[in-house]
Order: sequence, then C-alpha cells, then structure tokens
Amino acid sequence: MAGYKLIPGKYPSKPNNSENEFFKNGWSIKKEDLKFYMNYISGSLQGDFKTVEISEEDFNLSIQDKITFDELCIKYNVS
Repeated sequence: MAGYKLIPGKYPSKPNNSENEFFKNGWSIKKEDLKFYMNYISGSLQGDFKTVEISEEDFNLSIQDKITFDELCIKYNVS
C-alpha cells in the first residue's frame, strides 16, 4: 500500500515492584512512611490519577492477591 507504512505497536512494559510499591493490573498500592495508598486512573473523561488512603491490612491483602481492586473500591466508597 502506498502512502504510509504500518509499524506494529506494543504496550509499555509493567513497572517493576519495589519494597514500597506494588503494581497490579491497572492500579498500584504504595507505602509512604506509616500510611498506605491505592493509586489508579479514574474512568472520567480526562482519566484523572487518583490516590486513596487504605489500611495496612488491606495493603497486605493486596500484596497477597487476597483482595481485589473492586473490593477496595467498594470498601473505600470509590466512584
């Protein structure tokens, strides 16, 4: 086809987990000092980056994949 060349794209690689931040599928959890946070991009038109404080227990459950993003959103009334 003349006029343009197709170049295959690829998704960015998943960030590496660190001692204080763990990346999930489209969201992350982070420990800063003695506080714990869930970070995600909202579904709003502009896709705002949101941060919600969570408990240490939920942080640990998230690391162990024993609580889901949806369950955290319900628990912390995230809309």
